[in-house]
Amino acid sequence: MSGPTEVAKGRAQIICDTSGNPLYAVVPFDEYQALVDADSRVTIPHEVVALMIEKNISPMAAWRKHRGLSQAQLADKLGVTQGAVAQAEKRGNKPHIETLRSWAKVLGCDVAQLTELAD
Repeated sequence: MSGPTEVAKGRAQIICDTSGNPLYAVVPFDEYQALVDADSRVTIPHEVVALMIEKNISPMAAWRKHRGLSQAQLADKLGVTQGAVAQAEKRGNKPHIETLRSWAKVLGCDVAQLTELAD
């Protein structure tokens, strides 16, 4: 076995298959750890945050609008009434975890991205 391998900062070592297709990227451990740490933080796309601020709406309503859905369209996808969607979207509402999971699946986001941040 040879000695330690040095990789330039910010550079990944790419391991390819016999046809030259990339299979793996080897990155320095500190960069890997930074990626893992960043992935564990809940982030919300700028467009969703802008909707929340500009329209003074909940994260649930902002995600729905961001995905281009009306309340009726989302209700149809969730198998609930439009009124149920409207109720869930009210600011300060604390929806049941199963409601959040259903919405997250339909809207393509994480459950944590649908909840209001504590003050």
